[in-house]
Amino acid sequence: MKLKLILLILLIPIILSAETELETKYLKAKNSTNKSEYKTIFEELASKHKDNRFGQLSMEELAKIHILDRDYDKAISYLKKIHLKEIEDKQYWLARAYLKIGKYQEAIVSAQIYIASSENVENIETSYFIIAEAYLQQKKFQKALSTLESLRTSSYINNQIPLLHFKRGNCYELMEKYEDAILCYRKLKMDFPYHQLSYLAENYIYNLKNNKAINIDLSKLNSHRMEEPKVETKAATGEDLKIYLQVGAFSSKENAEKLGKKVKKIGYNYKVFPKIKNSKQLYIVAAGCFENDKKLKKAMQKLEKNGLKSFLIKRYD
Repeated sequence: MKLKLILLILLIPIILSAETELETKYLKAKNSTNKSEYKTIFEELASKHKDNRFGQLSMEELAKIHILDRDYDKAISYLKKIHLKEIEDKQYWLARAYLKIGKYQEAIVSAQIYIASSENVENIETSYFIIAEAYLQQKKFQKALSTLESLRTSSYINNQIPLLHFKRGNCYELMEKYEDAILCYRKLKMDFPYHQLSYLAENYIYNLKNNKAINIDLSKLNSHRMEEPKVETKAATGEDLKIYLQVGAFSSKENAEKLGKKVKKIGYNYKVFPKIKNSKQLYIVAAGCFENDKKLKKAMQKLEKNGLKSFLIKRYD
């Protein structure tokens, strides 16, 4: 018994040393910008240490590489070998790969599993869109719309609101509910006039008008803003309403402040707004405020160049 204990004590440093060596290799690959180099390291780790944590993480990285290369079958092959529960993004990447090869039911199941088990708000948001797209491809338009409605009323819709409006418009149009489609496209144009999907929405509205799918006044739809009712309240007149660019939303205030500091380094003031949604506390990170559309558009472009997607929000301070 004593001999076994002594051997175990002697082996612990060796085991820890081997684990450290694997971690060092993995981090070297993660930090490398040379595709040939990091891919080779990941392949070595995945092949020789397939049950080790860093071997499993390497499989996930290889799957991402193959998804970018559009080799979806190879990506799925690697993802299926991952068995560590801590690597929860496995289902997210499976959903994306399945969608690309037309395995729509598998994509839906993987995305649903991911939504139920993950806390990654950004990927959960994308997972809803994966489910909706899978239903659309199967011509199950009502199910697609229901999925988008679930996202719209959830706490997960943060960074892809323009896409939500656009996809809801698509669903209604495919269901031949043209008035509802127009409303969605119009909402996109009004709230996000500089977003690339806004220009597509304008084309869709025009096509519906031109094809006489619906009798509607196009000139009103081309306006980015509706005329407000003349009610002498701040909410109605827009008095003191400030314009910001939302760049993120977090359940942690600490993480929100980290992103805010990044916005500050880019050159803009920021604010963190607390928000309760579906009984959950969120912290909204917003750049601004901005005095006019010209400054707003310039800021949006600069933020995007620095890796931050944003969209317009209005609020009273």
